[in-house]
Amino acid sequence: MKNIEYKGLTFLFTVDNGFSFDARLNIRFKAGIVKNIGKELSAMGIKNVLIVTDPGVLKVKLHENLVTTLNQENIKFEVFSEVEPNPRDTTCEKAAEFAKELNVDAVIGIGGGSSLDTAKCVGFLMTNPGRVKDYDGSGKVKNEPIPIIAIPTTAGTGSEVTANAAITDTEKHIKMSVRSPKIIPHLAVLDPELLKTLPQHIAAFSAMDALIHAIESFLSRRATAFSDYFNLKAIELLSKYIRPFYAEPSNTEAAGNMLIGSMLAGLGISNTGTGNAHALGRVLGGSYDMAHGLACSVVFPYVLKFNAMAQPQKFVEIARAMDLKTEGLNEKEIGQKVVREIYELLRELNIPVKLSELNVTKESFNDMVKVAITNVAPNPRKTTEVDLVSILEEAF
Repeated sequence: MKNIEYKGLTFLFTVDNGFSFDARLNIRFKAGIVKNIGKELSAMGIKNVLIVTDPGVLKVKLHENLVTTLNQENIKFEVFSEVEPNPRDTTCEKAAEFAKELNVDAVIGIGGGSSLDTAKCVGFLMTNPGRVKDYDGSGKVKNEPIPIIAIPTTAGTGSEVTANAAITDTEKHIKMSVRSPKIIPHLAVLDPELLKTLPQHIAAFSAMDALIHAIESFLSRRATAFSDYFNLKAIELLSKYIRPFYAEPSNTEAAGNMLIGSMLAGLGISNTGTGNAHALGRVLGGSYDMAHGLACSVVFPYVLKFNAMAQPQKFVEIARAMDLKTEGLNEKEIGQKVVREIYELLRELNIPVKLSELNVTKESFNDMVKVAITNVAPNPRKTTEVDLVSILEEAF
């Protein structure tokens, strides 16, 4: 038995309530660190890589230092830059075919979660047959992928350390989730300088996605004392730095702490799953091609309100990690204060808090919840299709 304290909270590890936690912790964090990655890849024996990214990264030349360090180490490379938001299975498969033609021995994803998730798919499709949809679900990737290197340019998805890849099924217009410890990147490179040119709205969407990851993972039915330890630190960092980061993404201190918070939350969700905000966010993204962070954010206050009665003590801990003043409040009132804080934060980040502002129609609710209901298992409060419709109606 082992007790660990954090900010006055005690985490109890016992044999009886043991846990499993999958992670591959090979992380490099420092401003400008991407300039040295070529040497690390060379030491790994990597000689030929595919860089997977999106047109926005190329436009602002965020990949230039990566290209320079690869050239310095005589590592051959080609660039695939067709990744779109909510990456499609067909895009992943096109990138994988390109990688096979080049016979690369590693793939580097540089960009937001879409580029990193696409790189993960390239990695496992290089060594596993079939299409992306064949691997939708948990534990279907059988063969080890080629080395995957993840370089995030947003502080949001935590994909650089997760065992997940969220990909849109082009035919069904739904979000698939490939889940396997095998697709956790072999190397995560966290460089705050890469966030300097991030547009404010993307900074807002991605930052909220990270905070939602941390909170939903903390509240998950699958949470453990170990994941709680990561998630509370993530909530603390993200809550503290999200506003200064949004105000000025070139604030290196804020950007660096947001990257660490996002990474910690990624470790959490990779092991606990997410709740109703992500269940609904995925179908909103698939149905309306809505940015993932935006889709999760717009429903999040209403999901939190729904969940508050299920985990009142954990809402007290969330409030403490967010540094909210709670003197004289009971557990119910503290839960309400957490919900209000999230609602106010969305307002300050100029993120819509109503689906009606995003051209979502009520007529689509029933079809969306039929898909969303398959992803609510980790949510702390038992959820039915009727509950999900009620959440969407309140968010409308």
